[in-house]
Amino acid sequence: MIVDNRPHQGLVLDASPLEMVKIFELDAVSSEENDGRALWVALDEVMDPQNLGAIIRSAYFFGATGVVLCAKNSAPLSGVVSKASAGSLELMELRYCKNMMQFLIASADNGWRVLGGSISSKSVPIHDISPGVPTILVLGSEGTGLRPLVERSCTQLVKIPGNIYADSLSVEGNGNQTGDGPEKSTSAEEFRSFLAVESLNVSVAAGVLLHHLIGKNNSSGGDDGDQFSDQ
Repeated sequence: MIVDNRPHQGLVLDASPLEMVKIFELDAVSSEENDGRALWVALDEVMDPQNLGAIIRSAYFFGATGVVLCAKNSAPLSGVVSKASAGSLELMELRYCKNMMQFLIASADNGWRVLGGSISSKSVPIHDISPGVPTILVLGSEGTGLRPLVERSCTQLVKIPGNIYADSLSVEGNGNQTGDGPEKSTSAEEFRSFLAVESLNVSVAAGVLLHHLIGKNNSSGGDDGDQFSDQ
C-alpha cells in the first residue's frame, strides 16, 4: 500500500523530500573548470520521470558536475525518478531555474559553452565538437525538443548522426515526397537528418552526448566490468 503496488524488493524507506537549490547562472569559468571535466546538463521541460531518472544516472556515471531543471513543466523528483536513476538522484548536484533562457545567456556570458541538442538544419554532428571545454548541455522535452527561445539561447546546436542513411536513399530516388513544386519538396538530406535524430529518445541521446563530451576524458583504460547493469 505504501508504494502503490510498485516493485519494492521488500524494503521501503521513508525519507524527506529532496530540495533543489535555485540558480540564476553558473559562475565564471575558473582555471580548475578548464581541465575539461566541467559539464552541466540543463533539461528544458523534460516531463517523463523515467527519462529524467535515466539522464541523471548517465550524468552521474560520466562525471557531470550537475543537472539544472526548469522550475515549471518538469517531472517532479519522486520515487519513480530515483529508481530510474539507480539512486544517483541522491548523489547528483541538482539545481532549478525559473527562466531557462536567462540562465543559459547569463552562463554563456560567464564563459560557458552552451550546446543544444536539436534537429535544426544549423546543428552540427557531435563528433565535430571538441570535448574538453566547460559546457552546458541542453536537452529538450520528449515531444517537441528545445523551445525556440531556449534553442536561440545556445551558442551552438548539435545532433547525433544515425546509421540509417541507406534506408532513406529510396526517398531520394523517388524525387519530391510532398509535391511537385520546390516549395513543397523535402530534401533527402533533411529527411535523413530527421530520421537520424528522431530515432533516439532524450535519455539515450543524453548518454551518447555525455560520453563524447566528458566520458572519454574520464576513461582510464581499466576494467570496464561495472559499466553495464540490468537494473
